[in-house]
Amino acid sequence: MEIEPRYTFVPLAQKNLIGINDKATQECLTKWGIKGNYVVQHFSFNEPFQQYHKYHLAEAFFKDSVVSKELLTKQGNRWARQGISASTVEIEPVPCSVLNMSFFSKLKDPKNGIVHKSGSICKRYDTELENFLISDNLRGMLLDKECPEYNLYLKDERDEFIFRIFRMLVLGGVLCQYEDFIDPYIETTRAIYKDLISVQKKEDTDLSISTTVLNVIARDSRGQGYFPSDPSHTQNIGFLLVDGTTRETTTFLHQFGEYRLSQ
Repeated sequence: MEIEPRYTFVPLAQKNLIGINDKATQECLTKWGIKGNYVVQHFSFNEPFQQYHKYHLAEAFFKDSVVSKELLTKQGNRWARQGISASTVEIEPVPCSVLNMSFFSKLKDPKNGIVHKSGSICKRYDTELENFLISDNLRGMLLDKECPEYNLYLKDERDEFIFRIFRMLVLGGVLCQYEDFIDPYIETTRAIYKDLISVQKKEDTDLSISTTVLNVIARDSRGQGYFPSDPSHTQNIGFLLVDGTTRETTTFLHQFGEYRLSQ
């Protein structure tokens, strides 16, 4: 019987996330009400990692005393180190296999009803769903199971990490200025996705993604979610990304809220 690794974690300095910190990306995140409402942090860990260790590592991470002192979470309208160690950790593996942006080609084909030939997003009568105003077919595809466009992507495609990032960006924050054209959403998704995942090529094999992605809800001793807080909201999202090659973990946390100038 194999003994599970005893993982320990060390905070790492903030990396220069070239795509996320790019001026054009930051301008889009500001426009959509995302800027100031997300945070990315990096940690290293000490033991080898295999796929079957993912649940054990995630639980160890959120219960680790060093992590709890460093992990930023939303407290009211600001990010703070609240020193919470998890009592329970809910973990969902997230498929992460998309290697190029042709994944979004279906959205750019006018025959599919999301955009016109010009590339502008098709408008529709305003409806409200999950407290979001749906005024075009792109948001309808994301939220409205009754609209024809919803079935453009199958469940396994919608579960993909890149689709989840795209959905987060399109739905935006409290003060979100929507785009008339689809390209800024796709380009910003590409920039964030490229920063967060690692791609490797082994001998005589094609490229593959080496990052393990987990959707996480960490709860405190009272059973309340703090990573993210209010996890029932579709835009409150917490990811733990594990790179077994470099023995690093990355947290990506987004909390729905009003725009703030700085994190």
